[in-house]
Amino acid sequence: MSSKVHRRYRVIAVSLHDQEANAADRITEILRQAGWPKANRSLVVREALLRLEDELSEKSGEEIFRYFVDRYARRAGQLPYGEKGNGIGKPTK
Repeated sequence: MSSKVHRRYRVIAVSLHDQEANAADRITEILRQAGWPKANRSLVVREALLRLEDELSEKSGEEIFRYFVDRYARRAGQLPYGEKGNGIGKPTK
């Protein structure tokens, strides 16, 4: 019998904007320069997903939805959900 452990994984495609891909590349390069020779974008994205899962693990479905709506609105330069807006992140007139 082999004592080798087989880890299961799936290959998925993730679309990133240039700025996001550049950020993953920058972090990858920092890790490599610090001595992690096998660092790559996949490692960076997996760690980011684990961090997000930790942050959202105690939240309800509604809270998770609002988290994403608020983050999206902030990136778009709009008000966060519920702050003097119309409920979808856009300020009221």
